[in-house]
Amino acid sequence: MLNILLLVAAYLFMEFVAWSNHKYVMHGFLWVWHKDHHIIDQKKARLEDLEFSGFEKNDLFFLVYAIPAIILIICGLAFSIFSMVYIGAGITLYGFTYFMIHDVMIHRRLNLPFLWNHQNRFFRSVVRAHLAHHRPKNKKDFDNFGLLVFPKRYFKE
Repeated sequence: MLNILLLVAAYLFMEFVAWSNHKYVMHGFLWVWHKDHHIIDQKKARLEDLEFSGFEKNDLFFLVYAIPAIILIICGLAFSIFSMVYIGAGITLYGFTYFMIHDVMIHRRLNLPFLWNHQNRFFRSVVRAHLAHHRPKNKKDFDNFGLLVFPKRYFKE
């Protein structure tokens, strides 16, 4: 039971890590990696115009998150410290969630049109909040750095 709690805690904690890294690292000293993600997206006028545009420097952030998770899982298995495995699994599950929502559903980096139709109110709100960050109409829009947690104003249709 403790290991499941560690997995869930690691998953939830990763939203805070993603938010803080997006705000202070990606829009800070590693803007050089992240800026192409914004530039490419801003060239598309509508959500329907988004398509896979090749790899971006921004994709290097995958390694920043994946390597610690892999190390936790390998070391946890090697030394029979299964709490490390579950924490690594929580980080990995968050990474998968982030990839599916951010790269597939929002930015359409894989040609999977059945995942682009956002019937669920939460997913429509996630897309609105993220696109507001990329195409801000005001300062509050740009300040949205989270993926799964964002201001409730984006839930309004």
